[in-house]
Amino acid sequence: MSLQIFILGILCEGHRHPYDIKKIFKRESLAPEARITDGKLYYHFEALAKLGYVERVMVSREENRPERTMYGITEAGREALVEMIYKNFRSFKDVTDLYPSVLFLHHASKERVIGLMEDGIDELTRKMRRYEQILAEVVPPDHAEHPIVQNAKILQEHTIHRIRGDLDWLLKVLDKVKAM
Repeated sequence: MSLQIFILGILCEGHRHPYDIKKIFKRESLAPEARITDGKLYYHFEALAKLGYVERVMVSREENRPERTMYGITEAGREALVEMIYKNFRSFKDVTDLYPSVLFLHHASKERVIGLMEDGIDELTRKMRRYEQILAEVVPPDHAEHPIVQNAKILQEHTIHRIRGDLDWLLKVLDKVKAM
């Protein structure tokens, strides 16, 4: 879904060729570890076209070059983008899943995004508190020095640290959305 969000979001800004979108994705370094193959990109364009979210707006051909198809977004595609953003905020498992949606928040309802973000922040806060509670309870005093217990403690602390970082980032994005 995140690649489809990116495709639809970029097409909201104007007509593009799929390869142009691939270059923008790489330039923005949304997911440096992600490899977008031409096959994957064209698959998503075809899927979006079948759904009526994008349409071919122009096909050009230069001498000795393959055809270049430019795509545009339809009204249904604009509506789908907004719904994908909402769905992404409702169901994210990792904050990096939200990156494409954050780029295009200006297409969604500010109030609805704020509500979804606050729900996500509440859920992450509960998750962090559960981990903190587990960390406090998991180490029986008579086994506190055992290597497995010590290593488990390091893992729990790292998990808590990551959740705090995610919460800080989400709160920063929330402040940005509220200021829009």
